[in-house]
Amino acid sequence: MAVLGALLLAAIAVLCFFLAVQLINLFALKKLGRFPHCGANPFVSVLVPARNEAGNIADCVRSLLEQDYPSFEVIVLDDESEDATWEILCRLARRVERLRLLKGLPLPAGWVGKCWACHQLAEQARGDYFLFVDADTRHKPGMLRAAVDAAFFYGTDLLTAMPGERAETLSETLAIPLVTWGTFAALPLPLAFALPSPTLTITIGQFLLFRRGAYEQIGGHAAVAGQVVEDMELGKLVKSQGFRWRLLDGGAVVRCRMYTNFRAAVNGLSKTIFGALNYRALPVFFFSLLLALIFCLPPLTLLAAAAGVGLPKLPVFRAAAAVLLALLSWGIANVRFRMPWYATFLYPAIAGITIFIFFHSMILTLKGKARWKGRVLSGRKFRW
Repeated sequence: MAVLGALLLAAIAVLCFFLAVQLINLFALKKLGRFPHCGANPFVSVLVPARNEAGNIADCVRSLLEQDYPSFEVIVLDDESEDATWEILCRLARRVERLRLLKGLPLPAGWVGKCWACHQLAEQARGDYFLFVDADTRHKPGMLRAAVDAAFFYGTDLLTAMPGERAETLSETLAIPLVTWGTFAALPLPLAFALPSPTLTITIGQFLLFRRGAYEQIGGHAAVAGQVVEDMELGKLVKSQGFRWRLLDGGAVVRCRMYTNFRAAVNGLSKTIFGALNYRALPVFFFSLLLALIFCLPPLTLLAAAAGVGLPKLPVFRAAAAVLLALLSWGIANVRFRMPWYATFLYPAIAGITIFIFFHSMILTLKGKARWKGRVLSGRKFRW
């Protein structure tokens, strides 16, 4: 019982830390669309890599073409799609001067598909700024204006934004809120903005606005050709070379539905999580134990007490305190990022599924069986 009490006390301490970070980030994470007009209209190349995106590409491209910004182009690359993506793009491109289409070349050895597609897009782009967006995003007409204004306000070389993530089904709600909660609670943003350490970055691949010169100087996507989490690696390169980076909340102008069912969510997160942990096993075990400690142990303790298991009052009291702190933490993140209200009460299940995804990602990657968009991602050697 002494061990249980100590573990629950540790859970309370960790949750207090996460809550403190969230309260800091409530003020530090600024929203796109709330910056003063910069008075400039640099030419922006909006670059969209698309592979097997027949269900998304039309709405994405239409929303980009409807931007009220005066100086931009949209370039979409079809990355050897096996569905009707190319045919849909060809219909959209008729009599639309701003839209250019590219047929992607075969994937070279050593490249991840998205990096290769983005590299080809950048080679054809004419803009002073490159905005890389995913095909599952939807953009309000003021998005480009808002992004340029924010980039000029901060003088950024890389501006990245968190889209408003949509979770429309219960199965999506069991996977997606982890992304928003983790981003919001893991890193105090004022510290990340102030310190030059490349590890203190969060970069969202769904929305990356580069100043062209900075993108070219870091080597572009060719510098991260084999990385599954290319967005995070690009962010690290930007900071390591002394360029300016900012993370914003883009939910007011960009929306995204990453996955439409539970299986797609598990597969999608599994392809990236082990890579985000630098393909090391110890962080998988550490973060899994941490999630179990703060989000699974306290409610299980309360359930055991309710079932009649004889537990001292102190561990039960600590478990109740930890549950209340966890509900507050998840509630703050879910309200800020417009997740379904009931997601807050599902946090123990979300944590359990996340632990499964951690190990699923590691095992698939090490076996060389991780797949995305019909392609097998290269396996990695085991590293502790």
